Amino acid sequence: MLNSAHKLTLALLLAAAPTALSAQTTETTPSTEAPVAEVQAKDDAEEPAKPVQGQITAQSENTVLASNLIGAEVKSPGDETIGEINDVIVTTDGAVEGVVIGVGGFLGIGEKDVAIELAAISLETTESGRATFVLNATRKDLEAAPGFKTAEQQVAEKRLEDAAKLQENSQTQGVTPPATSQSD
Repeated sequence: MLNSAHKLTLALLLAAAPTALSAQTTETTPSTEAPVAEVQAKDDAEEPAKPVQGQITAQSENTVLASNLIGAEVKSPGDETIGEINDVIVTTDGAVEGVVIGVGGFLGIGEKDVAIELAAISLETTESGRATFVLNATRKDLEAAPGFKTAEQQVAEKRLEDAAKLQENSQTQGVTPPATSQSD
């Protein structure tokens, strides 16, 4: 469905098209229909814009934008840099469940993702306004922790496991693929 701005743009383009075409030819034919722009203006006049339900027009002081979270530094209480926020985990009802911290590696190579519940992390804002998280753990603790698996990674692993089991079962049961016959 087109919004009002798209409808107006389309109407203006359509209204300008006959003018552009008539500039190229010497003949003009009078139109018996109202110009598209006029029809569009009447439609817009009949239905005034309504306020958007749930719209937020300004960020409140007690909120942080996700764009400021991604890449935010995660430190230990001893000010040791642990890693940085690589992703935010949001439930289907919109609540932030946790963050995914990239730890270890060098320049992203060999880095492991570890997810931590948001309740286990405190948020501090630096003097420059940059978000920094403090986690009651060390870099070594997170490097030793199990890695986080996305839903997509879990599905891919399950498919690989199923394929490996299928192949193993066919080998242990002595099942060989059917021979293909060559017809003359």
